[in-house]
Amino acid sequence: MVDTVNGPAEPVEESLEMRLVEATLEMLRTAPVDQLSMRRVAEQVGVSHQAPYVHFGSKRRFLAAVAGVGLDRAAGAAEAEVAAAGESPIARLRALARAYTEWVAREPHVHDLDLALHIDKSEHPWLQAAAIRYWNLLHDTVGACQPPGVSEADLLRRCAIAWGVVYGISRLAALDQVPAAVPGDADEHIGLALDALHAGWHAARSD
Repeated sequence: MVDTVNGPAEPVEESLEMRLVEATLEMLRTAPVDQLSMRRVAEQVGVSHQAPYVHFGSKRRFLAAVAGVGLDRAAGAAEAEVAAAGESPIARLRALARAYTEWVAREPHVHDLDLALHIDKSEHPWLQAAAIRYWNLLHDTVGACQPPGVSEADLLRRCAIAWGVVYGISRLAALDQVPAAVPGDADEHIGLALDALHAGWHAARSD
């Protein structure tokens, strides 16, 4: 399991940094990042337009923090979905995938924020912590689906493959690139793909 660090703490009395982040997340629920105005964010919070730069150092670092808070909350929602799925490892993996696709559908611009700007996870500690939290959840959920004796290297590869399937199918569906003749929706396709991976992991061990 990857070592984790604490995500963004949310104090009882919200800091100016978090108020700026919250205002930006609200804007990103209806508009993509290329339409985001730092001046409008500052006006929304009632502070100088220089405030995001003063508190975060640069627009890029500020948006990395915003991406971190969005991802951290998505990770928390995914953890709850996985916990509610019961004891079946494959049901928990499917729940994790479903939580991810629901987040993409609900907040596509928040989901795409660090991807659209090619922001590295290390550019703000909140984003790095949130990415580690999500990866740890994936690692543990995929790990529970493995037969005994699977090496950590194989597990890491299987995590990347499983999430590549979830991400790839989600993106194809979002971009309307799946032919209309294909029956079922993205959730069904992802579920079938994860079932096939799960069966393959166990078949490979029994060979």
